[in-house]
Amino acid sequence: MTLRKFVPLILLLILVGVGAAYVLHFTTKGSVEIFDSGLEISPESFSVDIAKGGHYVKEITIRNTGEEKEIYFEDVVEGADSKAIDVTYHTTDGATISSSKKLTVPAGTSDSPAEVIVNVHIDVDEDAPKGEYTVYIQARS
Repeated sequence: MTLRKFVPLILLLILVGVGAAYVLHFTTKGSVEIFDSGLEISPESFSVDIAKGGHYVKEITIRNTGEEKEIYFEDVVEGADSKAIDVTYHTTDGATISSSKKLTVPAGTSDSPAEVIVNVHIDVDEDAPKGEYTVYIQARS
């Protein structure tokens, strides 16, 4: 046999060797679901100065121009020590809103939106580092 007959076999072995050396560290995939939401919130943002150990309550209004929804809130705190700030959500009668105890927002129309008031409670630890913090709030169903 001549060496020419072995060249394709040698090239194949080289390609298999290179392929075997390739290491995949990770792969990720995200899915996004887009849906109509008749919910609006006001104010859309706010700023507040809170002293260490302080407690602040911000009233927000949720307007619904769609079907009745059951929602709860999640938040992300960014800043020097995100664990130094605690955010909770309550109805006007004091009931806590959570993933297991959702808030019912009645149905409404664009001519007559349903409105629900939610109290956002922000508590700051006594030993919280000074600085600026940002709280992102999301409504989930």
